[in-house]
Amino acid sequence: METKLKDFVSDMKDKIIKASIESIKKEGLRFSVDSLANSLKISKKTIYKYFPDKESLAIALYEKIFCDAFEKANALKKQSEATAQKELLHLYFDCKWMTRREIFNKYKLNKTIYAYVADKINSLWELIAASFDNEESEKTKETLRIIIDGSFEKLCNTGLMPDAVIERLVNLL
Repeated sequence: METKLKDFVSDMKDKIIKASIESIKKEGLRFSVDSLANSLKISKKTIYKYFPDKESLAIALYEKIFCDAFEKANALKKQSEATAQKELLHLYFDCKWMTRREIFNKYKLNKTIYAYVADKINSLWELIAASFDNEESEKTKETLRIIIDGSFEKLCNTGLMPDAVIERLVNLL
């Protein structure tokens, strides 16, 4: 009986986290705990039973995002270079999209969460950058990151789809 209860709690937490990620992707800055509860057909109180505040939900959400991202990035690095580079840049863009500043400002997420996210983005970048060319100098890698981050920041601000930009970046690399 106790195992079933633990499984139920774990399943509910996972559903809330996955729905939160999907809601932020779809709704962006319109995302709210109310809309999340409505999409899951549960009460807001139920969400707060599993996550006592927005910060707890945000931590769980970003842990899931980055756990999945690192798992996928490591799998992609084993594929052919051309396919992997494009997919790795899409993965990096998706993480940048989910961690853009206006999300943190809108939801007033704390500095601890922002520091966690910044650290994970840096680690993900290191993993991705290593797939482009291991011979590059640190200065070249920094330059590459500035170009890619600048492109992705512009895409996040305009809301345009990243496909054409990523395709062009891969061709340039």
